[in-house]
Amino acid sequence: MRPIRIKIYQEAFTHSSVGESRELNKIAFSNNERLEFLGDAILDAIVAEILFNRFPHRDEGFLTEMRTRIVNRDQLSDLAHKMGLVNFIQMKPELQKNHTAVKSIGGNALEALIGAIYLDRGYSRVSWFIRHRLMGQFLDMDKLMKTTVSHKAVFMKWAQKNQKELQWDQIVEEDSKHGKHAVTLSVDGEIWFTEVNRSRKRAEELCCEKACRKLDLSFQL
Repeated sequence: MRPIRIKIYQEAFTHSSVGESRELNKIAFSNNERLEFLGDAILDAIVAEILFNRFPHRDEGFLTEMRTRIVNRDQLSDLAHKMGLVNFIQMKPELQKNHTAVKSIGGNALEALIGAIYLDRGYSRVSWFIRHRLMGQFLDMDKLMKTTVSHKAVFMKWAQKNQKELQWDQIVEEDSKHGKHAVTLSVDGEIWFTEVNRSRKRAEELCCEKACRKLDLSFQL
């Protein structure tokens, strides 16, 4: 797959720290933050489609958890490292010595690369890249399926660290006909998310999964 619009890929591998330094010299220069935003949305959609077709008999909870295991911040940073993307990123020299920052920057660049491929070659090509390169070559799906991840544990750890008060409410009675629970998560009195599921525990987990994504909380697989 040959790139056509080279400038987009250069943008995908340009960290905002370089853009800031160029801007001070009044040189027009782009960074990869907009492409990262686009790539994040495209990655979510394609991974969801892949999982939907690969696991036709699994429920929504399983599909949501598997998607999160694939697209979470730690996983993307690890994939970027395996692919050697960090070696191509333009960033301030002092950042290169910060291993934590470089890890995060790598994951962001991977999302930006996905956005660049989409703009350059379209949906079918970026879908091929994610299926056959990202997931097919660098991800161990069997290992991911055996890994247990608790978004609720991660989110509650964040809440405790930041002295946030969490509240769970079942906003409607259990529907005896469909056997579902509607659960809402509030943080310091502010409603964040509501989920409906046959299991109250699963509904709470789904709320926390969204909260972790909102806060960009990472967890080790």
